Amino acid sequence: MVQPDDWRLQGQEGYLVGRELKWSAWRTTREGWDHDHCAFCWVKFGRKGAEGVDLSAGYVTADDEYHWVCEACFEDFRPTFQWAVQTE
Repeated sequence: MVQPDDWRLQGQEGYLVGRELKWSAWRTTREGWDHDHCAFCWVKFGRKGAEGVDLSAGYVTADDEYHWVCEACFEDFRPTFQWAVQTE
C-alpha cells in the first residue's frame, strides 16, 4: 500500500485518476520529441537503445498517449488511481 506521503505523489490525481492506460512501446508522438518521463518517478522513456533511456515501453494514457507510467509505479498506484487497462 502506498503511503500518502510517498515522494512520487506530486498532484497527479488532478489528471490521472480513473484514466484508461495501455501498455505500449515508446514512440515519438510529437515532432522533435525524443523522450518522456514516468509521471511519478521520472524514469526516462525513449527509443530502445537510445543513450540515457531507462525504458522503451510502459503504460501510457490510452486516449492521448501523453502521460507515461513505468511498470513499478503502475503496480504501486493502480489501486489508488483506479486505472482501467485497455486490452487489444
